[in-house]
Amino acid sequence: MIGAFELPEVEDDDDMDIYAALGLNTPVGDDAVLDNSVAVQDLHDPLAAFMDDDEEEGLTYGQLETATVPVEELLATLARGLFDDELLQKVLPNLTADMNSMRVHKDRDAYHLSLIIDMGGEHIKPFATVIAVEDEWKPMNPPKGLHARWKPIYDSLCKALTDALSQQGQPSSL
Repeated sequence: MIGAFELPEVEDDDDMDIYAALGLNTPVGDDAVLDNSVAVQDLHDPLAAFMDDDEEEGLTYGQLETATVPVEELLATLARGLFDDELLQKVLPNLTADMNSMRVHKDRDAYHLSLIIDMGGEHIKPFATVIAVEDEWKPMNPPKGLHARWKPIYDSLCKALTDALSQQGQPSSL
């Protein structure tokens, strides 16, 4: 009874002629198999070299090498480089700006740029807003009641964001 469920004996894969198993003629010449185990490699085969490169990098077909970066992160990086942090020290000399905290947030046609400023243990988060008007980027006016000492910082944030947005294109392209 157990004998009826025994698997048939399978030949060792090294001894099997894969071409014959597929109903094809075994190749002869440069494509022939040596010792039934090691294929002759054409060292000038560009496809083989391409496939070897993919295996080394760990990529599979269809994968992209470049990571996609959200527009807001790109804009924050650009604004960080365009921001006049020397102005900060002139206007408010006893503060520390965390340039790595600079963030851009999109809300419909408006972009908001903010960063964290440490004023003796107190964290202040000034921001500026730039909106799309037709095919231009326009900074919004500072909030009413903004202290005069903070206005240059607001203006500097607006300029950095406007310049970063302008480098990326017109409002309709973002």
